[in-house]
Amino acid sequence: MLEGRAEFVDDWVAVEEPVVLYVNGERVAKFLSLPSQLEELCVGWLLTQSLIDSVDEIESVEVKSGEVRIRCKRNICARLSKAGLVVDSAYGYEEGAHFRLDRAVAFVSSKYRVKAAEILSFLNVLNEKSRVFRVTGGTHSAAIFSNEELVSFAEDVGRHNAVDKAVGAAAIRGVDFSCSVLASTGRQPANMVLKAARVGIPIVASISAPLHSGIIAAEKAGVTLVCFVREKRMNVYTHHERIE
Repeated sequence: MLEGRAEFVDDWVAVEEPVVLYVNGERVAKFLSLPSQLEELCVGWLLTQSLIDSVDEIESVEVKSGEVRIRCKRNICARLSKAGLVVDSAYGYEEGAHFRLDRAVAFVSSKYRVKAAEILSFLNVLNEKSRVFRVTGGTHSAAIFSNEELVSFAEDVGRHNAVDKAVGAAAIRGVDFSCSVLASTGRQPANMVLKAARVGIPIVASISAPLHSGIIAAEKAGVTLVCFVREKRMNVYTHHERIE
């Protein structure tokens, strides 16, 4: 509507499609996802939920018609049952994650450090690469920088999915997570922070806000949580010694 007039125009919108993950023939999760990087999404999800410890445990991945079928060397059903995961989810939400910090989350003891200026640079790169968001306004983005180098980037309709895609892409490349920063556009509750902790990423930086559960999880899991990274400022909530 402009000056009392209305007109029909074409517009760009983000697309969400159902994606079902099968592991060793059994259905283990369902996501609503931007239909790209689906292998990376599912590999990353298995890693960030500690259902596998390494991509070396994966024998094969097949992506076809909204289904991702992964063959693993181990049976993950026991881990799924023990974890009590919510596995039929739109955006990978893990109910009550901040109450289960003892589940396969080793303390991240990495001595990796970065300059505050580098954190600002990482988030600038993240924003520059978020092309789908610029035309639709309907996606989140995530990226991993290892030793100050961009090694993976992903966009998705859900912030959890975007992180899983970025983690999966980096893991497939054999990236060393212990000297990496996870950059994100999404707010940071516990279940976002713990995705980084479970793969050993020591620093999480976001343009958005933390939640109380995210700060608690970061403190207990040894993750440096940096939020509100905008223009020339940021808030460092936990383990500030990694930010120079």
